[in-house]
Amino acid sequence: MTREMKQVFTRRITQANRTQLVVILYDMILEYLKDAIAAQEVGCVPEYKKDMQCARNCISELRSSLDFKYDLSRNLFAIYAFADRELANDMYSMKTKDISQIAGMFRKLRDAYHTISKEDQSEPLMENAQNVYAGLTYGRTDINESMYGVARGYCI
Repeated sequence: MTREMKQVFTRRITQANRTQLVVILYDMILEYLKDAIAAQEVGCVPEYKKDMQCARNCISELRSSLDFKYDLSRNLFAIYAFADRELANDMYSMKTKDISQIAGMFRKLRDAYHTISKEDQSEPLMENAQNVYAGLTYGRTDINESMYGVARGYCI
């Protein structure tokens, strides 16, 4: 994942509520899987393994945040366990045969959560996060962003 993508994800996380965080995790998984395929195609084994492990870490985070009071959580847990198992097999065998299937599953889940997140009007989880204003000034090739505010932190 490039430095710019990390900054984009960080900015999105600071402004996200609970549902939007799930969408961000799905986006991160898809980005890591895309990077893993690219690394495997050029034969960069360490990068491939690092990207696969990062994708698996995101899946682990999704799995650990499930609330089993709801029946849907059991289904999602099974999907996450299957995806993690298949990615682990691919990671240790240095293949990409299941990555596109796993990416397709997560793309569908991401789209579903994205639709739900549009209706979620709850407050962002982080309060005292820096405000980001885009478009106040323009650079040579893009819009500059300015950040205001000093303190950062999570809501408790």
